[in-house]
Amino acid sequence: MFHFRLQIRILAILLLLASACSQSLRFADRPVVRDLDDRRPVPVPEATRYVRMDYYAKVLVKKPATRLLTFSRKKRALDVNALDQVPRSSWYTPRLGYSHLSPEDLLLGPARIGPPVPPLRVVRAKHRGNSPGFVIADSRDQLYLVKFDPREWPGLETTTAFVANRLFWGFGYNVPEDYTIYFNSAEVPRDSTADITQEEIQLVFDAVAPPSNGLYRATASLLLDGLYLGPMADTGVRKGDRNDRFPHQRLRILRALRVFGAFANQTDIRIDNSLDVYQGLPGEGHIRHYLVDFGGAFGGRGAKFDRLWNGYMHIFSFTDLMVNLTTLGLYIRPWESIPYQPWPSVGPFEAEKFEPAEWRENYPFAPIRNALDDDNYWAAKIVASLSRDHLRVLVEGAQYPHPAAEEYMIETLWQRRQKVIDCFFRRVSPLEWTGFSGNAIRITDLGKVYQSGTGEIRYQVSFLDDGDHRVVPDTSFSAQQGPLFEIPLRAEMFEKARQYLKLRITVWEDEQEAPRAAWFHLRGEDGKPWRVCGVVH
Repeated sequence: MFHFRLQIRILAILLLLASACSQSLRFADRPVVRDLDDRRPVPVPEATRYVRMDYYAKVLVKKPATRLLTFSRKKRALDVNALDQVPRSSWYTPRLGYSHLSPEDLLLGPARIGPPVPPLRVVRAKHRGNSPGFVIADSRDQLYLVKFDPREWPGLETTTAFVANRLFWGFGYNVPEDYTIYFNSAEVPRDSTADITQEEIQLVFDAVAPPSNGLYRATASLLLDGLYLGPMADTGVRKGDRNDRFPHQRLRILRALRVFGAFANQTDIRIDNSLDVYQGLPGEGHIRHYLVDFGGAFGGRGAKFDRLWNGYMHIFSFTDLMVNLTTLGLYIRPWESIPYQPWPSVGPFEAEKFEPAEWRENYPFAPIRNALDDDNYWAAKIVASLSRDHLRVLVEGAQYPHPAAEEYMIETLWQRRQKVIDCFFRRVSPLEWTGFSGNAIRITDLGKVYQSGTGEIRYQVSFLDDGDHRVVPDTSFSAQQGPLFEIPLRAEMFEKARQYLKLRITVWEDEQEAPRAAWFHLRGEDGKPWRVCGVVH
């Protein structure tokens, strides 16, 4: 036990050092952390006591009021390794942007058990959420939560849940298996042991989108195996789980929901749309952290509740209140002219007025509100790895009722992807180390790969020692035709830097300096090849 705790403390210290500011940071000469090793056996902790109104009061009133009265600087994420990446963990599995993920792979997403296999039967009521539904069992006794489209919006929630579920799986999150199913009401009888009556089942059918050609359309979400512990916390850690050692507001994988949420307009990012599940025998298992319920993305929640401001404002904020008071409510916001689309399966989802930096989730989510530019850049790189084929396969797999709606969704998602890239890449110097060539370090400018409308690019390079003193004069050069460039290194640089050399590279576009430089820390001891031991964006 002591050895395990010591390992955790050492790893925490290493990750904390890796996330410190570049000027005061010295990366250790050791293998990069690729796995947080946070899936060790732990006792079953207590379940979360979640009271919705208490949570709303905290995030809408108490915390914003506290921020108005105090000043605290945002701190860097802790779940980041020396190369400025997020290691594998119980929260995250590297997928898009880290390995080749074909459109077909993304379409399969989390599939393991597969869709329900008839005959089906209703076994209990749906006890959480606002959407009508129930729980069914299939011929294998696998349990699925069944949810339907809103009555006035046939196809809206089922298509959205299908696409968004697989997108967030591709981004690296744990998600349930979601499938689109079709059935008539007679094909899903009530089980004799169900805690829901036949009349209540009929009330569900009466409240949802009516059948088309005699068939109801629904999303069947496979219930997760394990012991449900309730939602994750948005701040702090889970009491009783020694694997959970970094405050959640300082997890990049949760901060990244700012970018992923903006791209998909998944505004319903609240702790009750997450689920911590203890998987394994008591005392032998560990907790996995899931995101659930994606049916409100792509403007779906805005359509369902007639909220065109969905994605532009929190449901309440002191800032918006003051704007309304000072302008007497006459200030016209961009979202007020967003049109509804002609297809019920598509909500008020668009790309023209979308501004990624201004995007807001419905209820302030602490990790998102603590996101820094390097967190957003990391997430934007993952969004950039989506191809048009990825999007097309997902949208077509969702079976939109109208072909024109499919084309609209593909194009809108593609345009939002580009806006996300242009916004968050320009807040850093989007440079990545890609290897060495002889006595030169090779750097790839991802801005030239993915950004639109780049101007004249040049790079300013400083060569610094561990105390940020220049060891040779700065150099500046214009970008070559392609995104790859090389910076020659000399032995004397490492000698003057006492074998620890830092390269600070800043991108200038049309003589406008990027807000942040990219830092590459190199070691070059005698007898060993030069190597990158740390990256900071």
